[in-house]
Amino acid sequence: MSTESNVVCYDTEDGVAVLTLNRPERRNMWTAQMETEFYAALDRACADPDVRVIVVTGSGTSFVPGLDPLVLREVGDGKRYATNRRPQTYATTLPKPIIGAINGACAGIGLAQALNFDLRFAVRGAKFSTAFAKRGLPAEDGTAWVLARLVGPARAFDLLASARVFLAEEAFEIGLVQQLSEPGEVLADAVAYARSMATEVSPVALAMIKKQVWSDSENTLEQARVRAQYLLTLAKQQPDFQEGLRSLTEKRAPRFDPYSPLEL
Repeated sequence: MSTESNVVCYDTEDGVAVLTLNRPERRNMWTAQMETEFYAALDRACADPDVRVIVVTGSGTSFVPGLDPLVLREVGDGKRYATNRRPQTYATTLPKPIIGAINGACAGIGLAQALNFDLRFAVRGAKFSTAFAKRGLPAEDGTAWVLARLVGPARAFDLLASARVFLAEEAFEIGLVQQLSEPGEVLADAVAYARSMATEVSPVALAMIKKQVWSDSENTLEQARVRAQYLLTLAKQQPDFQEGLRSLTEKRAPRFDPYSPLEL
């Protein structure tokens, strides 16, 4: 199934939703409209029981090279960017895994978005930059927090303070990117990974593990242990656990039901 809004395309197949940021004439530069439609598409994917994993990519040969300069100029002149914005960290709060298929330039607000995905695949040679320091801005939207945990404080400081351009190969080497793809293959690689997750893994387990990964680093080890015990008790009450046991004893692939929202 495929539908298209003005600047975000939405496609689903085999349990995977693909969201394509679609402003090729502007290299998918970010705008308030794109932000609104992107979050609406995320909500749609999370509400769709047939969707278990979300993949985000850009049209053409660019992911998101930053905020559109036309918007940046208006903001610089004092115009308000948007009202009632959701936080750029919104993706981290959703129960379904989100994989970035970074098909080209990824900078500024584009990088901030990508850092809030759960995994990042990137095409070889893709250019990355934090960009903020060159615009007289701090690291926005929790970027420093995520970067420091992904690549370490010193590397995070280097990338943020220098605002230098670095390639996907370096991003992979330091842990910012989890898989490199050949040109033209990054979306297919990300979708293949997402499809295997959608067909083989419990949606309840995915939601719980995502919550743990994003939340436990803010807690002590003991707090994380106690929370894991609570989640374990909750998981054993769900149909996914029984299906996981049945599939193991019957030596077959599991057939998990769609995700039903849980208070995690």
